[in-house]
Amino acid sequence: MSATQAIAPILPRSVEAERLLLGAILSGHQDALILVEWLRPEHFVQAPHPVIFEAVAALHSSGKPADLLGVHEELGRTGKLEDAGGIAYVASLGDDIPARLNLEAAGALLREKAALREIARKADGIYNRALVGGSSAARILDEGIEALSGLALKTAEEADDGISYRDVAARLLLEMDSPDGAKILTDVPELDRLTGGFRPGELVIFTAETGVGKTLLAQQTRRRACCDGWRSLFCSAEMKATQLISRELATEAHVEHWKMRRRDKLSAEERDALTQAAAHECTRCRILDGVIELSRIRHVARLMKRRDGLDLIVVDYDELVDAPGKDEFEQQKNLARGLKTLAIELDCVAILISQLRKPLSGEDAKRPTLHRLYGSGAKAKHSSIVIYVDREFVRELAGDETQARIVVVKNRNGKVGGFEGRFNIRRLRFEGSPNEPTE
Repeated sequence: MSATQAIAPILPRSVEAERLLLGAILSGHQDALILVEWLRPEHFVQAPHPVIFEAVAALHSSGKPADLLGVHEELGRTGKLEDAGGIAYVASLGDDIPARLNLEAAGALLREKAALREIARKADGIYNRALVGGSSAARILDEGIEALSGLALKTAEEADDGISYRDVAARLLLEMDSPDGAKILTDVPELDRLTGGFRPGELVIFTAETGVGKTLLAQQTRRRACCDGWRSLFCSAEMKATQLISRELATEAHVEHWKMRRRDKLSAEERDALTQAAAHECTRCRILDGVIELSRIRHVARLMKRRDGLDLIVVDYDELVDAPGKDEFEQQKNLARGLKTLAIELDCVAILISQLRKPLSGEDAKRPTLHRLYGSGAKAKHSSIVIYVDREFVRELAGDETQARIVVVKNRNGKVGGFEGRFNIRRLRFEGSPNEPTE
């Protein structure tokens, strides 16, 4: 017997509130009709009330009167009159309706009871998974936290009645004056001017063809964030941690990158320079490599947030991360949504590196669009900013090796557009155009 089965007889409910609301609706009470908009059949638990409310909601959505006569006809049409207790029971709901009604309070009570029942069901699911086993404790805990977190967001949204424009304006001014809150920059001046920097709660997508430098731009962004005092978690499903740090150390030590694969070619001075660069690496920013699961990212990110703080999560890249879903598209959808909700939960920036749907060439490369993103449209939907990077030399194996083009394809709170930049082939980093003023 599960925990829910054991407590089923006493699951939270209010039969009186259910009868009061249904009776007021069937009696044509105007305030009750308004409540139909924010009530659902699952808010009613006492049989046959959910069946009756389904008929009410169907009539209301079609613009028909949801009174006793209309509900009787709708139940007859759908063959559910008997399931609703018969016309005698439906008609009895309108009996003894008080002259003075607090229907809003009754509706709020039903939603509260429904939320409590859902909490019990979620907890029961966690309870049963722990008993049955088959998954690690960490995975069960992560999925349980995610389920309860989603329920918390849903409950908050239902209880929320909005905020006045004046209060929002005051909140914005306070945020502008506050020194708190990360502003993550890429260290490419023109790109940072276009976006204004990445802000907590945002999902940012870097996309490009293979080999153009998506990971390099992400590393460059992470390093700038670290220099600015922000803490980051770089999740690499494509490269080992030592491969990632190899690039950064070579750049900082001014060692040619190819020598990191030919250690015998390193001079004693270059080895000393690498040792000094390693000594200055951050002890609080972290790398996660190997087999990367969304649940693992959540676990480490939450741990970092509690311990040292966390301002930036980079995930490289979407197709290599294991996320729930029956197929690749659903997995990418859940990954994008999961990173967005994690960014909101932890008040940090999330950068997701993503592939293109198909190679671009010619004019298409100059005017990339959101539908070029590979996989689920959830990436375009949940992202605040999408940045496309192109290097013709890599794409066409012709042209100037240092030439680069960066396009802001989506910018929810700012400008979109592209500009010509440079790729520093010695330091493996993107830069502004030669004539661009630095900030």
